[in-house]
Amino acid sequence: MKHLNSKLLNIVLLILILIGLFFIWPYVSGIALVAFNALLPLIIAFTIAYILNPLINLLEKFKIPRWLGIVIVYASTVLFTIYLIWGVLKPAVDSIGNLSVGIQNILIEIGEILQVDTTNVASYVTSIVDDIVLQVTNFFTATGGTVDTVWNVIVGGAVVIVVGIIFLFNFPKMRENIKEYLSITVKPKTFNYIKTIDNELTNYLWAEVIIAGIQALEYGGLMLILALFFNEFFIFVPLVAVVAAVLSLIPYFGGYFSILFTAIIVMTVPNAAYGMIGIGVFTLIFPQLDAYVINPKIYQTQLKLNPISTIAFVLLGQAFFGIIGAILSVPIQVIVEVTLKYYKENIKKGIKKINENL
Repeated sequence: MKHLNSKLLNIVLLILILIGLFFIWPYVSGIALVAFNALLPLIIAFTIAYILNPLINLLEKFKIPRWLGIVIVYASTVLFTIYLIWGVLKPAVDSIGNLSVGIQNILIEIGEILQVDTTNVASYVTSIVDDIVLQVTNFFTATGGTVDTVWNVIVGGAVVIVVGIIFLFNFPKMRENIKEYLSITVKPKTFNYIKTIDNELTNYLWAEVIIAGIQALEYGGLMLILALFFNEFFIFVPLVAVVAAVLSLIPYFGGYFSILFTAIIVMTVPNAAYGMIGIGVFTLIFPQLDAYVINPKIYQTQLKLNPISTIAFVLLGQAFFGIIGAILSVPIQVIVEVTLKYYKENIKKGIKKINENL
């Protein structure tokens, strides 16, 4: 009589645990969400520290003490964030009061061109936009029941800053402790596997920084060109550049969302159709250039990822988990591909043993 295969048993137990979690989740999701929101500042702080740590290490190579490098980099980051909120976003929101009129104008012009009635569509879209603008305005003025939200954001921001600095100070020691622990408790192959994942995720972050800079220049430049014809657009140039940089976190498709956002801004002028022509020409060139030339080249250079498989991961991530899934798709692909690289033979042997025991 054959002995029960322990690996097969572990797989069965794992499947049973996943099935149990699937049925239990509706009852614990509320508690899990509260816990996640409570820990979110710590997660953000660690992520920021993880992103900034390579820059701190670079400054150390130029004989700058770590504490001074942390002060310089973190202070610059905080000041830049404050500038984005109060120097870019708030002035843009204060100047965007005629957005509803602009949307109605462009939809009326489209209706006249296509000879269709767009009145209902215009009313629906403007109601959504007005609601969003009202919520943002209420946040900056702490009105409309947003006092608690503003307070939570301020407290959360303070926690992120303090904990992020603590993480940065302790990163070298944390890495050494983890390295020492893993070198003792896991096999050399597993240790190299974890080290490779760390290096590849760092490369991914730098690839994202490069792509964000490129898209900020592209869409900020587009808005600057349009501002030469419509002076009221000048105040929106940095906003469009920043939003494009943020949307670039969505691989391959972030450019199309940036185009949509830019189009909404363009709708704020009475003669929006002329601006939309410029955006139309831009759309024919740059999103395709970003999605199929620049971004794949950067990902391939930094991470050696196959562009087709990356697009597949993005589509699957978006389909199952929405925009968050799209943003996390490339990091997950990195982990999957590194895992397959290191454990390809083990996986094949495991599948073979499972087939033999079935």
